[in-house]
Amino acid sequence: MWSTNFFRTASEPGPNIQETAMNNEQFERLTRVGAGTPMGTFMRRYWHPIATSAQVAAPDGAPLVTWLLGERFVVFRDTEGKVGVLDDHCMHRGVSLGLGRVEEGGIRCIYHGWKFARDGRILETPNHDSCAFRERKKARAFPVRESSGLIWTYIGPADQEPPFRTFDFDQVPDGNKSVFRGNAAAPYLVLWEGGVDSSHVGMLHTNDARPSWGAKLRGEDVGPSAWDSLAPTYEVERTPYGYRYVAFRGIPGNPDARHARQVPAILPNMRIIPGHADFAIAIFEVPMDDKRTATYQMAYSHSQPIDREWAARFLGFVPPVYDEKTCNVNVSWPDNMQQDRSIMDRSWSGLPAIEVEDVAMAVSLTEPWDRSTENLVAADIAVVTLRQTLLDALKRFEAGENPPALHVEDMSAAQSYDQVVRNSEDWKAVPARLAGALQYEKA
Repeated sequence: MWSTNFFRTASEPGPNIQETAMNNEQFERLTRVGAGTPMGTFMRRYWHPIATSAQVAAPDGAPLVTWLLGERFVVFRDTEGKVGVLDDHCMHRGVSLGLGRVEEGGIRCIYHGWKFARDGRILETPNHDSCAFRERKKARAFPVRESSGLIWTYIGPADQEPPFRTFDFDQVPDGNKSVFRGNAAAPYLVLWEGGVDSSHVGMLHTNDARPSWGAKLRGEDVGPSAWDSLAPTYEVERTPYGYRYVAFRGIPGNPDARHARQVPAILPNMRIIPGHADFAIAIFEVPMDDKRTATYQMAYSHSQPIDREWAARFLGFVPPVYDEKTCNVNVSWPDNMQQDRSIMDRSWSGLPAIEVEDVAMAVSLTEPWDRSTENLVAADIAVVTLRQTLLDALKRFEAGENPPALHVEDMSAAQSYDQVVRNSEDWKAVPARLAGALQYEKA
């Protein structure tokens, strides 16, 4: 039984967390996103990233065929450098426009030569010379916004189009951010759950988050850190955009303060993961369909440039597991998720990098199983909160309410942080953009 009063801090009394386990019916309700489904209708009320600018970088260059919420689209950049998003099925006979030619102000179907402008206007119909027909008809075209290296579109009801939202990363210079796309064969919810699960960071991502493990194997002396604490405590707060949580870890030798990692979860599919000091990663888990997700990761900083090559290596967007052309993260069971057990004496997971580790866990959950058999513990509170937030929002939407924060244009106040917070401080009142190193010195 799901109850809205589960939103509480870890120190408050509440129901047994196991009682909030999600069953398969609830999972299907949240992950079926096609047209006409409850969650598909809910999701279509928001703007979504559909491509990176780099995927259609050149005017009159190759178009991109991609999927969003179970529908197939073609994304292209016309002669003027403006981006169009159309239904990929040519309105004539339904073949793919993505196989067509982008030229002279539009995209031309190679089957019969029908040509369309980025707004859906029919420019030419070589096998049907009728100006009246071309003026009367129009291809399905969708609103487009290009910002911070992302191409966004809105595919919901035209008369209900919400304002375009901007986020914290939109405030930084172009040189201080870099965006990546990774396609994974897993439902968006599974990937998003992993993203709000802070307790897995010090375990699954040991090589990046917990260097003491590797140092010990090498016989090196590395001092203890907060990340050696594998059982963080949590507090959760509901917000107008979804919720935010903080994961606390004890700091060796400092009983008066805690390491605090705050993460906002922003509906319909976003979170912001903090790095040390002034560095963060905004992540969108955008459903391509019920079982595939396009993950967009925006690495950014307000104070310093982001080296794209470094970010790609750190996050794991590098060959051979990651295909730069298709944006696919190629992990599957036949090849054991790309795990190399021969290196597990120096690599905790045997997997190449953070993105691959996360995707491998998500893909391993894709085969049918009874989700109600999960054995949830206190460390799963952020995951449980995500599920309940979505179910509650969907229920209210079906009752006639708007989705959360749909009309909030400026979302820049939703930020993350990773820093030291004194025990006497309220984590909810701590400014997000304090230099992490400085905080460590002061604590």
